[in-house]
Amino acid sequence: MGAKRLRGYAMSEWYSIGERDCVRWLSAADSIDSCNRAFLHYGSGVIHNPPRSEIVEQRDGLDHFRLDMPAEWIGKYSARKRIEERSSVASGRLESRQAYIELEDMTRGVTVRLDAGHITDMRTGSAGALGLKYITQRAIRCVSILGTGRVARTLALACDALFDLDEIRCTSRSAENRDAFAREMEPNLSTRLHMAASQAECLDGGDALLSAVPTPEPILNNRATEAIDYLVVVGGDSRTRQVEEAVLDSRPVLIDLWEQASASGEFRWANAAGTTEQIALVRGKDGRVLTMGDAAHGNVQLARGCVYLTGIAAQDLCAAVAVYERWLRDNPI
Repeated sequence: MGAKRLRGYAMSEWYSIGERDCVRWLSAADSIDSCNRAFLHYGSGVIHNPPRSEIVEQRDGLDHFRLDMPAEWIGKYSARKRIEERSSVASGRLESRQAYIELEDMTRGVTVRLDAGHITDMRTGSAGALGLKYITQRAIRCVSILGTGRVARTLALACDALFDLDEIRCTSRSAENRDAFAREMEPNLSTRLHMAASQAECLDGGDALLSAVPTPEPILNNRATEAIDYLVVVGGDSRTRQVEEAVLDSRPVLIDLWEQASASGEFRWANAAGTTEQIALVRGKDGRVLTMGDAAHGNVQLARGCVYLTGIAAQDLCAAVAVYERWLRDNPI
């Protein structure tokens, strides 16, 4: 399978790369490498990453959610990811979802449209594991993952690849979902997988907790997380709140992009309560809020902390470039 050429575009050559080829050309290792590159280039200013635009509307009892995420690798590539989703955050039901990336190769005058379902899931999981890797000061032997959905799967794969683990613990309220997760993931992991029947069991003994559960109300508080030094909250947007504010007040919080984090559920709630200043954002000596771009360059080391990720377009750009470069090997232009 290769990219299809699209007709009707006068200014540049257009091609399309489908989901099957994205899966084939973006493994967990590829995704980790591209995501690390994204944060390094974002941190050094090589990639310009303006905040995304986000629209949420209520129609027919569902959230209609649209994202537009631009980024530019200066002088080389520009990208724009678009997501349109119909879902119910309250019930966890996903009705429909479309995601694609338009990647422009500035040097070749080529634009490629890539299906972005696999890319989004992989870069999200990779970012969670990398954030943990960037900030930790000690060995991580056991990770706890809340959720068994698409992102939980990629978190497990990325943690398995990045850390020398003794065990990965995962949980879901649904026994059926736990069983399905174990069947799919155990053959793909080098680490022992333990499926926990409860959140408390999942968290017991974990060195780090990664949460990938887009809930409208918090499922984590200080009491539940007190014994765990490192937290990673993945997938923050305006519709969700995974942790109580007290969790973010009580330990240093590393974000990916302030403009996006400040518009996410936990921060919106704090803003409405007038308590945003209590959130313990990681800052430099000059008072600047530090991000994953700083952490990728080794500038953030924490004995205890939280990584709060909304997902940035630089990740999508670099993942799309990784797939595109693999495609170019078979389809030289």
